[in-house]
Amino acid sequence: MGVADFANVISSSKPDVTWSPPTTHRDCGRERLGTDWFGARAALGRRPVSPPVLAQAVRAVLAEDPGVFAPVADHPGTELALVAATRELSGLTHAALQAIAVCSPRAGDVVRIARRVRAALAPSWHDEHDLIHAATAAVAAGKSVGPVVIHLLQDLSPAGAAFLRTLCDHGPVRVNVGLTGDPDADRQVLDAHGRAGITIEATALKRPCAAAVISVSDPDEEVRAAVRLVMGWLRHGVPLGRVALLYGTADPYARLLHEQLSAAGLVHNGAPVRDIGDMLLGRALKGLLALSDRGFRRSDVLAVVTGAPVRHGDDRAPSRAWERISRAAGVVDGDDWDRRLRVFDEEQRLRADEAERSEREPLAEHLRRDAERAKQLSAFVRDLRAELDALAFAGSWEALVRSAHGLIERYLGGESHRRRWPDDEQQAAERVEEALDRLAGLDAIAGPPPTLEVFRRTLEAELEATLGRVGRFGDGVLVGHVSMAVGLQLDQIVLLGMAEGAFPVRRQEDSLLPDDERRAAGGELGLRAERLHDDHRQLLATVAAGGETTLCFPRGDLRRQGDRAASRWLLADAARLAGRQAMFTDDLPGLEAAWFHHIPSYAAGLVRNTFPATVQEFRLATMLSDADAVITADPGLALGMELARARRGDRFTRFDGNLAGLTLPDYASSGVVSATRLQTWAECPHAFYMQYLLGVEVVEDPERSFEMSPLDKGSLVHEVLERFVGEAIEAERSGPWLHEDTQRLLEIAGQVCSDYEERGATGRALFWRRDRARILADLERFAVQDDGRPIRAELAFDDVAYPLPDGRSVFFRGAVDRIDQAPDGSLTVIDYKTGGTSSYQGLSAEDPHQGGSHLQLAVYATAAAQLLGVTDVTAGYWFVTTKGRFAWVGYQVTPELRAEVGAALATIVDGIRAGVFPARPSPDPPYMWVDCWYCSPDGLSAAEARRDWERKRTDPSLEGYVRLCEPEVLNDNC
Repeated sequence: MGVADFANVISSSKPDVTWSPPTTHRDCGRERLGTDWFGARAALGRRPVSPPVLAQAVRAVLAEDPGVFAPVADHPGTELALVAATRELSGLTHAALQAIAVCSPRAGDVVRIARRVRAALAPSWHDEHDLIHAATAAVAAGKSVGPVVIHLLQDLSPAGAAFLRTLCDHGPVRVNVGLTGDPDADRQVLDAHGRAGITIEATALKRPCAAAVISVSDPDEEVRAAVRLVMGWLRHGVPLGRVALLYGTADPYARLLHEQLSAAGLVHNGAPVRDIGDMLLGRALKGLLALSDRGFRRSDVLAVVTGAPVRHGDDRAPSRAWERISRAAGVVDGDDWDRRLRVFDEEQRLRADEAERSEREPLAEHLRRDAERAKQLSAFVRDLRAELDALAFAGSWEALVRSAHGLIERYLGGESHRRRWPDDEQQAAERVEEALDRLAGLDAIAGPPPTLEVFRRTLEAELEATLGRVGRFGDGVLVGHVSMAVGLQLDQIVLLGMAEGAFPVRRQEDSLLPDDERRAAGGELGLRAERLHDDHRQLLATVAAGGETTLCFPRGDLRRQGDRAASRWLLADAARLAGRQAMFTDDLPGLEAAWFHHIPSYAAGLVRNTFPATVQEFRLATMLSDADAVITADPGLALGMELARARRGDRFTRFDGNLAGLTLPDYASSGVVSATRLQTWAECPHAFYMQYLLGVEVVEDPERSFEMSPLDKGSLVHEVLERFVGEAIEAERSGPWLHEDTQRLLEIAGQVCSDYEERGATGRALFWRRDRARILADLERFAVQDDGRPIRAELAFDDVAYPLPDGRSVFFRGAVDRIDQAPDGSLTVIDYKTGGTSSYQGLSAEDPHQGGSHLQLAVYATAAAQLLGVTDVTAGYWFVTTKGRFAWVGYQVTPELRAEVGAALATIVDGIRAGVFPARPSPDPPYMWVDCWYCSPDGLSAAEARRDWERKRTDPSLEGYVRLCEPEVLNDNC
């Protein structure tokens, strides 16, 4: 039968308008014609071209003659774009390539590179077009061909067209043509048949239309609504194998569908969610290879160590301990792993020796264990850096692959160590090692030696392959891309994500070959703009495949800002169903029809649902109808509801920090405490409870600290002044300081700054240079302004009694920064401050403690008086920086003032003993600064916690605390 006769047969018979599922390639026709027909693969005697092979060949051509791509020849984006262009151009005829090449210098170089790549690979490698040519030659040579059916051809390359012509010349061929009735959507199918000499008469077809439309709030609710539909169909006898849940864009629907269907206990099959590169071994290997490019950042190293069972020697690496130690040591990246961990090791061992001398053996053991772990971590990273540095000089793909296998063996173990891994993780690990082995063959292709970055990028591309489909086809609900419905006959289909930008997906112009140049190929090269019609054809095919198709439209998305517009194709079907498009106005609920379902919210979906899909939905739906019954039957839920209601009430309860009745510290009867600790309770009792009673610390990652922290800056200045004043006291010198004194002060400052820099407490180098200059300038000014006569520096005290008005005493410990003595024998207690004065405005003899938040001056003055036997004491804060303007804030500590501070202390220690620990955020939180991490653990806002405090502060059990910190509230209530 000749081609003409064959075309007439097809033209005279009614085409079968059926659809089949797509293959792994987008081009269904090419995939079918690219199989191993007639032993063509064996006849070729060459290996198939893979993406890494093609990429290596492109790099070789670019290295030799990049042409217009010279400025960006080494950029990964250039390589990827040229690989994609080469694959597209490989099937074009010589005339089409010539037509494209003359369009522009850029297009000419793209064609030149594609030709040179193909010529370089031709002796040893083949692609699908080579297979088709071989099959065509075999058929033309008289190879026996039985009856052939061409089923639902979507597109056809020039080689495929020639092959189909040859088939028609040598045997019976039947073509099943799938048309949708939409001219634009069908154009590619008609053109594909036309290139093979098959003409199809125009046939009037009725375009398929969806049966229903659902409007929901967001993609998550879309998926829940779809699963509810499946549950309803299942109850009415629809087999799960006749149901499909499809999407135009995988993100986020693929993951959400698998999660919700699993939660509902519904068997499903289809596209997998994760690539092998996202599985355990692939993820760990990619992370290891990327460490060098990222400078061994702490977060990246720990992500590898904590994200996989990384081995250190014969044991698993202590990931949690290493995270804590590296954070405490101030490790950020690079050489910090050696330098700062070494300093941390030395400091911990010195502290351990001191603890041992103080007979605190458990503490000493803990410190030495941390020092040893810091040493191990430093050695671990040092060895890993050496191995990755050696990879950079491997010089060949085979050497890189061998080294990568070595990394896996050393840090993740061999197959024997994976026996406890889940089955899918073991399978993925095997696929990763197979992918590595394939890369070793790239040495057969000419080109520059691979760098570590090129090796990693190539491996990541190989690991984008999926592990395999979930389940077996026909076993449960089909889940996947809309193209999976092509050629199927189903009873029910739900198509998700019918919003502009999601389906159809926004198409961008090809940067190398725009559509204006693609048109020069005379139809042999697909246009980017035509892909919109491909999506439409797949949609129409999906609607035709199902007995009923439901389209779902998300009005918004919590993952992105703004509302979402309904897909143009959904609007077209809705218009056909309703006869109008007025339904998409603000009065949606009033216009809801039998075929249109508007779900305003998640709660509304639960109310309308007659049969919950998951246990969670059942419980929530029951609560909406009879909440009290559900809460009563579930003690855990009842407790949660009690908590929520208590926090929304105006009573101070156990859920708000009321620990009355528990045994708590009583600092007025036993123990020694610091003034700073009691100040914390006055400022925020919740912070005191979390920090000092529960031991919860605020985690500060060193990589997020660009500048030296105010606490470290204050400690540095205190240490400098302590050493300088201590030397002056020993030498019996006093201010004003001479030039040589100032030079000694700056010398000490330089030494301390170097120590802090070595310790990793100074932030990034750029900011530290600025801060260091400011610190030295402030110290010079200090030497000019200081004219006191110091007699003590960093005077430590312990077990100093501070009397309370009722006869009790609180015993304090601490250290006074400095004590000066006047000619009349009176003392001046000085507490250095390196910040601003805003928090100390109004501090005076009339308001000596400011709501219990400033107790140090009275406590330090009392300690100095007791230790030195002097009654006339003045205490004050000296702000020794330009930021604080070298201001002095203080007062003379009189008996009346001591009594007033004692009353505040009594309120504080009694509040702690009574279990009063409410959260009290600042009413005016500072901008770009978290005032209390315990009240605002997310670092965003403590506004809700502040509203809770303002609602509960009138509770009688809080009267003492409110009288101390916010007396104006009680006055207003009175």
